[in-house]
Amino acid sequence: MAFSVYGVAILMFIAALTIMVSLEPIAKPAKKAPFFAGAVALKNHRLRSIGIIALLYNFGFFTILAYAPFLLVGLTELQVGFVFFGWGVMLAIASVFIAPRMEQKTNTLVTLLFGLSFFLICLMVIGIYADQPALVAFGVIIAGFFQGLVNTLLTTVAMENDSIERSVASSAYSFIRFTGGAIAPFVAGKIAEKWSAHWTFYFASLMILIGIFFVLRNQKYFVTVEEVEKEIELTEGQELS
Repeated sequence: MAFSVYGVAILMFIAALTIMVSLEPIAKPAKKAPFFAGAVALKNHRLRSIGIIALLYNFGFFTILAYAPFLLVGLTELQVGFVFFGWGVMLAIASVFIAPRMEQKTNTLVTLLFGLSFFLICLMVIGIYADQPALVAFGVIIAGFFQGLVNTLLTTVAMENDSIERSVASSAYSFIRFTGGAIAPFVAGKIAEKWSAHWTFYFASLMILIGIFFVLRNQKYFVTVEEVEKEIELTEGQELS
């Protein structure tokens, strides 16, 4: 068990070295941000709304990370590792390659709703078959794909805020979304303790459903700069023709 932690530490060390060698120096902000700038930034309705959606989404995200391994009864440590390796590969592929293409083919709102809806379905499947490790493993791996879509799009939209400095927006957004990540493992365990593992994932599904409701209620915030520019170009082209 200890060697898995050592492995992660080595990877983090390699990542730090890569950043030091490869990343170009980032210019310091012209104005120093106040200590509570991130909290003050949450007064912005757009950032706050997207943050709440991310909080609800992260509840489902961290329920999988924190509680799904306990359902993989009978699997060895290595087999559990392979399950989450598959989850991570699916997440990475969707984040880097699929999300941008789907966004271009449709738009940010449609792609985000697609990702959230199918992530909800994955959580429901895990909940229904919580006592069947093979189906839980399958649900976890497939969920990674839809989580990759949501991760990319929510972060993109949250950072597109002209009225707030990017670093401040990032800190405020991270604070509120990881609140969901902090609460989820504790709540997941408590629900399973009082009722069953099935209800742990049903509750996580409910959080995602509420998140979808918030997305639909705040659709105007899920139009990116690129989509606005594309719409302007299309309108101008139609007027010229």
